[in-house]
Amino acid sequence: MRYFRTTILLIITTLSLSTLVNAGALPDGPHVAVTGSAQIEVQPDQVTVQFQATSLEKTAGLAKQNVDQQVAALLVNLEKGGFDTKVLERGQINTRAQYQYIKDQRTLQGIAATRDLTYLLTDIDKVNLFLELVMAANIQSIGQMHYGLQSPQKWQLKVRQLAIQDSKEKAENLASAYQAKLGKIYAINYQHNYAQPLMMRAVSEQRAESTYQVNKIKINDQVQVVFILE
Repeated sequence: MRYFRTTILLIITTLSLSTLVNAGALPDGPHVAVTGSAQIEVQPDQVTVQFQATSLEKTAGLAKQNVDQQVAALLVNLEKGGFDTKVLERGQINTRAQYQYIKDQRTLQGIAATRDLTYLLTDIDKVNLFLELVMAANIQSIGQMHYGLQSPQKWQLKVRQLAIQDSKEKAENLASAYQAKLGKIYAINYQHNYAQPLMMRAVSEQRAESTYQVNKIKINDQVQVVFILE
C-alpha cells in the first residue's frame, strides 16, 4: 500500500460576511461568524502524457503509413518496457496539405499526417523511461504532462474536515476571548467545486533533470459558519 507524505497548512482568515448577510443567515441575537480554511499539499501519484505521431510525405498514403509505423513501434517498445499497451489512447489519423510561404508565393511541401496519443502513467517514477520509449519510436511531438491524483476525493474530504476543525477552533477562541460561551450552530455556508487538482509541466523540464523533484499539488477548502453566543 502506498502512502503519501502531506504537508498540512492551516490558514485562519477573517470572514467576509457579505455571503451570509445576503442569504439572511445572521441571527438577531449575539453571535460569531467565522471562516474555517485549510490547505494540504499532496505528492501527485499519476501523470497523463499527451503526444502526437506525425509525418510529412509527398502523398497522404505515405504519411499515414509512417504514422502507423510509429504507433506500431511505440506499442512494441511499451510492451518490452513493461508498460500496459491497453492504456494508450489513440485518436484518428488526420491529414492536411502543408505549404511554405515565401513572400507572396505558396509552395506545397507535402501532406502532413498526425495522430493524437495519450497515456496515463500511475507510476510517476517511470516518466523518463516512458519518454525514452516514445522517442525511440521516432515520435518527437510531445506536449505537456498533467500530474494529478488517483483518489482526489480522499484528499478533498481530508482538507474539508480540517477546514471544519479550523472554524470550530477559531469560534471557540473568539468566544473565550470575549468571556462568552459558544452555543449551537445557526448557519453553515459551504460552496466548493471539486475539480480534479492538476499540475502541468513541460516535457523539456522533465527531461532536463532526471532527479527533478515533482512539485506537490495544493488542495484547499473553506467553510463559513455562524455560531450563537450564550
